[in-house]
Amino acid sequence: MSAWQGILHIPATYLRGGFLLGANAEVRSRRFDTDAVLEKILQHDKEGFTSFYERYRGRVYRFIVRQYGTGEYGKAAYYSAWRHLVVSGLTIKTPKDLKRSFYSYLGKSVQNPGISQGTDMPSNYLPRDIEEDGNWSLVLMEHFKQLSVEKKRYFLFKHEIGISETAISRTLNVSRKDVEKGLREAESELREAMEDSGCPKKRSLERLYRESRVVKPPASWDQEIIDSFNMWLRQTEQPSQPEEAPVKSDASTGIAGKLGHFKDQVRSRFSNLGKRTHQKGNRVRKLS
Repeated sequence: MSAWQGILHIPATYLRGGFLLGANAEVRSRRFDTDAVLEKILQHDKEGFTSFYERYRGRVYRFIVRQYGTGEYGKAAYYSAWRHLVVSGLTIKTPKDLKRSFYSYLGKSVQNPGISQGTDMPSNYLPRDIEEDGNWSLVLMEHFKQLSVEKKRYFLFKHEIGISETAISRTLNVSRKDVEKGLREAESELREAMEDSGCPKKRSLERLYRESRVVKPPASWDQEIIDSFNMWLRQTEQPSQPEEAPVKSDASTGIAGKLGHFKDQVRSRFSNLGKRTHQKGNRVRKLS
């Protein structure tokens, strides 16, 4: 126990994150809480999904829109990533594997080389105006747009999602050396660009990026994602139903089903007709 803790008589439980729960409460780390929430997602629990979404929505949103903007592609990639989390929970067995699958899909979902909305996305600010306001985090985002696709992805996985170089290499299935090299080059390019813009050297790259992490997804997006949870589960479960209960010949009531049933009847009649003709011919030969 440190001196100042002893003077204030603050139980260690309060200092580890259990302030509202009391000294005798069971304290869980942030990582353990995340795993517990992911476990609920594996049980198809909407409340668990909502908790995970509320915690990570800002990170995922910034990860995607800072590469491809808030247009149709960016919105589609954002929705697709969260749908993947829900759908994967139907087959994946452990929270660790579910998180890895989510991050892997998140990295791959924005790797379309034919899309360049992020670099071409118009800005409401001009670098010079931002510099005059002293908002250097916005200047950083302007320079960030000039990085290559790979460097953007490495940088965001480290500084936005918050995973290590080793985890990034496993997530993207690339070598750790490539990740480390890409990160060094990305951070070096951004530092040089910020210095050229006149940013004080005391403002570290990490601090500038933290200041930019205030962007959140629109409230309408949040509501649509949460409301889609049950629908995503139903859509995923539907294709598996025919495997559990074989389809009978009279089960299809649609036009395609009726047409198929009619074709089967025609084939059966022609087949029987051929058999009858063959048998009749045999009888004629015997009589002759």
